[in-house]
Amino acid sequence: MLTLELMMNFTRNRFLRAALAMSLLSAAAFSVKAQTPSDTLTVMSWGITQSALKVVNEAFTKKTGVKVRLIAQTGSAEGLARLQSMRNAPTIDVWMSTSAVAERAFTDKQLFVPLPADKMPNLKKLPPALVTAGYASLYQYPLSIGYRTDVVKTPITSWADLWKPEFKGKLGLPDITAYQGRILLIAQAVNGKPGNVDAAFDTLKQVKPNIAMLYSSDAQARQALAQGDVSVLVETPAHLKKVADAGVPLKIVSPKGTTIGSDVAMIVNTPNADKAAAYINFLLDTKNNTQIGEILNMAPANRESTIPEALAKVSPSAADAVIPDETEINRNIAAWSARFKRDIAQ
Repeated sequence: MLTLELMMNFTRNRFLRAALAMSLLSAAAFSVKAQTPSDTLTVMSWGITQSALKVVNEAFTKKTGVKVRLIAQTGSAEGLARLQSMRNAPTIDVWMSTSAVAERAFTDKQLFVPLPADKMPNLKKLPPALVTAGYASLYQYPLSIGYRTDVVKTPITSWADLWKPEFKGKLGLPDITAYQGRILLIAQAVNGKPGNVDAAFDTLKQVKPNIAMLYSSDAQARQALAQGDVSVLVETPAHLKKVADAGVPLKIVSPKGTTIGSDVAMIVNTPNADKAAAYINFLLDTKNNTQIGEILNMAPANRESTIPEALAKVSPSAADAVIPDETEINRNIAAWSARFKRDIAQ
């Protein structure tokens, strides 16, 4: 888990430093108490998600009178680090994250508060697997393959196709920290050894000649595909659709062994917690969740909402989908990241 620690080195003036530290802590504690509820909610999410939030936020403000201020993050890990840096007086009320990062983030009981289910009736419209005590899914997505049809003439139909010599120097793949280790699950879909991490790393070593970029920023990945720096990109349909909508000839496929991800919303421990709960509940309303899914090309979490037609066409069947074990991933992601950096990224 990412943590923020205060480390103090006592020297000859250790008593003076200790006193200073106590005064700073007291001031921080006072700042928390001094916070008051606001008529504006501050929501931190990814830039692409904000394109949908801006639309539904207008309806939320009209209904409640509460304004919504959007703050962009480059990724869940970066967003969590930013929240941890302001833990004594957070200025973010609602945080959106991948489910894997949210899973470990919620262990910080000072920074996050549980979802008040009694005030969020729309939680009952989500499958039980998409709701926990600390977060609720807004939508789900497959991690798919997008390839430029003006460059790639032979259709890609499997993950193993990406290992072919013809794609030397043409692939854009997520770094191990992007989408929380999903790249290992893709490698396991190729070698047919689910759960075997050593085999997954060996398989990734074999695709290294084909890798043109390992990305941690979705915006960077989209740009590389649009500019032709890569001709094949492993990404979510939401980001791939954004490239296609810009006029790039693109085919999106989700072969057998496609991992399914989920982006969630959490309530930060601020005086606006009640408004934050109302906001998340509003996003999960059947109509609003459908609209979010349509704009982003994501699968709404609400069971009563409708999946976008474009996404339905490229989503894997239930038999071909892989649901990651987030607990196992969080337990090992630090070690996997170090190994990935050493064996694959270099």
